[in-house]
Amino acid sequence: VNIGLCVLGVIAMASTNSLMWTFFSRGLSFSMSSAIASVTVTFSNILSSAILGYVLYGECQEVLWWGGVFLILCGLTLIHRKFPPTWKASKQQ
Repeated sequence: VNIGLCVLGVIAMASTNSLMWTFFSRGLSFSMSSAIASVTVTFSNILSSAILGYVLYGECQEVLWWGGVFLILCGLTLIHRKFPPTWKASKQQ
């Protein structure tokens, strides 16, 4: 039974890692910069780890940890924000 659970765990880990790499490579093809895709994948990885840790093991994260997640989310929104055209750029057109 123990060996079967270990094999099942390794298969689940390989499956989730391949899904993560698939989403990362698709994100790279859709984004202008690799930093955008990297931060997005990192944020989703951290958030899904927190949710799965709570559901599977009953783990509760500390306030400092959620503060770090909030800072990553703030940086992510800054990276994904679209700026309006500047006055010089609109004057040249």
